[in-house]
Amino acid sequence: MKLKDYVTLGNLLAGFAAVIVLFYGKFHLACYLICLAYVFDVLDGLVARLTRQHDTFGGILDSVCDFVTNSIFMSFVVFFFFWREVGWPAPLAAAVGAFPAALGTIRQARQQARPLSFPCYWIGLPRPVLALFILALLNSSLVAMGTGAARPWVNGLLALLIAGGSLLHLSSIPFVNHHERRFMTLLRLGAWVFLLGAPLALLLSLVMFHDGRMFFDHLLFCFFIYLGLAWTQIPYQDIERLRALRRGEPLRLPLVHQQTDWRPRTLAPFFLERNG
Repeated sequence: MKLKDYVTLGNLLAGFAAVIVLFYGKFHLACYLICLAYVFDVLDGLVARLTRQHDTFGGILDSVCDFVTNSIFMSFVVFFFFWREVGWPAPLAAAVGAFPAALGTIRQARQQARPLSFPCYWIGLPRPVLALFILALLNSSLVAMGTGAARPWVNGLLALLIAGGSLLHLSSIPFVNHHERRFMTLLRLGAWVFLLGAPLALLLSLVMFHDGRMFFDHLLFCFFIYLGLAWTQIPYQDIERLRALRRGEPLRLPLVHQQTDWRPRTLAPFFLERNG
């Protein structure tokens, strides 16, 4: 075990603590602990780079901790929300809560059979992104607005969004990631909006509302921007190579976005730079 591996375990332990506090009925604290787990997930990579500690064991440990926290533990959070916070019958709440665990497990098994992570891209929505999306949904202003006659519709929409997000685990859609990526143009702007906006939104929310709703609204906004616009920054040649990979052909490396001499000439290279 190296220093980075102990940081990785912080991811798992924060997720475990989230489940423990659910037994005491502290839903919002559990959500913040899952966010803390994500911080550990980010920090372990930073520590590995700073200490130059890279090994196969660390990669496997990181994958397992991601799976347990963001799929298994996250399902407990979803179940508790619909059971205790919303008041649904336990079997119905469990059915919704099962989506992250079940589909996250299938994704984990697929990942053992064939790679789903490549330089610059993931195939299918990664587990940490889904976990943050679910946390943002369940703590957003959307929930606060779901009162009176609108409440059943809002709760149903939340359940459908969680199920739909979980299904994206198994999709063949490429999602932009940070591995060996050079952030340029809109991707660079989006990264700064996410990184700087999150603490600012949390601070403003605590001052104005004495809760974290603006922080989670910011995360939700960033997720939909990521889902709707990030793929437009993918060079079309990379899309073709990833499609060939799905057909069983070997992946041609390095990918275009990874090449040091590639620069986007437009704001949407997927659409506007198809001819190279």
